[in-house]
Amino acid sequence: MKLVFTGIQGCGKWTQARILVENHGFTLIEMGQEFRNLVSGGTELWNTIKAILDAGEQVNAELGKQVMEAVIEKQTAEKIIFDGFIRNDWNKEIFDRVLPDYKAVFFELSEEKAKQRLLGRMFNQTTGETFPYGTTHDPKSGEELIQRKDDNEESILKRIEEYTTKTLPILKLQKEEGKVVEVNADQAIETVAAELKEKLGL
Repeated sequence: MKLVFTGIQGCGKWTQARILVENHGFTLIEMGQEFRNLVSGGTELWNTIKAILDAGEQVNAELGKQVMEAVIEKQTAEKIIFDGFIRNDWNKEIFDRVLPDYKAVFFELSEEKAKQRLLGRMFNQTTGETFPYGTTHDPKSGEELIQRKDDNEESILKRIEEYTTKTLPILKLQKEEGKVVEVNADQAIETVAAELKEKLGL
């Protein structure tokens, strides 16, 4: 089972991914982490990307495609969650070609509720896990939590606009192709997890 998690910022994708990893044996692949892995690997591809970033420029689609294709093709696990992968048209083109049997899990949440969650959420610097407003320490490790610097209204609105203009049109195409599993993300964590489990047949 190959799943691609999608949804507006703050919809709880990461939390639900961790539940599937811990309870159902999934492997979680995060695009951001894969880029960080390239840094430590010191590959020729990373050296090219680093030179672009050091110059203050954005990585172009062609290099992004090389990274994404390499990440997808090296995966061998039977049950995988790809998080942060399909956000625009060329992301989708790669998955359609390299891994056409994937399912897109769409965590549906309104823009207003997403904004509320993002403005108040807390962050574990070590694990990357996020927690609701008012949580001061990670309940598992006891580590102190912080608020992310980019969780301010201006940056949140920019991320929501990016999602609305680039990701939602891709989601519409995926729905037409019958690839989408929809989950109501405006529920308690446990309720969302139960709905997801049922819809995936786990």
